[in-house]
Amino acid sequence: CFFLMDWILPAVADEPPTIPSPAPSPVSPPAHGWYLGASMGSTTPKATNFDSAQSWNYDAGYRFELLSSELTYSYLGRFRHVNASSTDVRVWGVTLAALPRYEVNNWLELEGLFGVQRWRADSQLLGKHFGRDTGSDITFGAGMWVNIRGTLIGDGTALSLRWQHYNDITGKELGQYALGVHYVFH
Repeated sequence: CFFLMDWILPAVADEPPTIPSPAPSPVSPPAHGWYLGASMGSTTPKATNFDSAQSWNYDAGYRFELLSSELTYSYLGRFRHVNASSTDVRVWGVTLAALPRYEVNNWLELEGLFGVQRWRADSQLLGKHFGRDTGSDITFGAGMWVNIRGTLIGDGTALSLRWQHYNDITGKELGQYALGVHYVFH
């Protein structure tokens, strides 16, 4: 018996103690993939002689890890003159933007928006076409996405809330607040 212990103990003593390693933490796959969305909101001109207008957007984009590129068609609204209800201006355009993203957790994501918009504005007086103005200007904004089904990293549906500033459309600045829904494909 002592002979066996002398033979076993040195063999056990030569082996360093093993510490079990923790289970690997799950790592989210990179957030790559296409997305589609639609949103509705309100656009307010900085000019005091025009009322706010209902607006809507359709967008498509591609998500990289920390950045998205997005193409958006926007109808920014029909702005009626406060003192002359027979005068209005309709504005729409296409925006190409880069959106840096920060994932707070698996259900909340913050975004910035920097881009260029090609816009068109049609004026009407007494219901007749009065004039047209077109141009290209910078736009910027900020927003957030809230996951409601699936995950933002995988296939999923998210609600978005975004504020966007349009710098110089027909000489006026516009601000848009929009609530939307997006679907992310992976």
